[in-house]
Amino acid sequence: MQATSTAARVQPVRNPYFRDQERRNTERHACTLEATSQPLDACETLSWGASVSDISAGGLAVTLCYPFKLGTYLSVDLQCPDGHVRTLMVRVVHVHDQADGQWRCGCEFLKPLTQSDMEVFI
Repeated sequence: MQATSTAARVQPVRNPYFRDQERRNTERHACTLEATSQPLDACETLSWGASVSDISAGGLAVTLCYPFKLGTYLSVDLQCPDGHVRTLMVRVVHVHDQADGQWRCGCEFLKPLTQSDMEVFI
């Protein structure tokens, strides 16, 4: 039995309505956090460097050089401003290609962040 890859061929969304539509029910906070991400699929062993540009209690936006397909579960290790690393589990809910060849993935947390969790990142 051959393992399937979590990569996907993702076509860019051409309709600006879908690209700009707000998907989160919680307030977003702009941030610049370094991270690594890794799919929870046991056949994948690579970690991908990433940058988190915004975070909310319900999810985050991560930019990386690999297009994970919708529904992929990821482990995201975030470098907190205080120097600690925090691991969060997320699911990819949308993917957009960027002009610089990277991919912006919108992810939802498997367990929403509490207010005290949010204070660590903002």
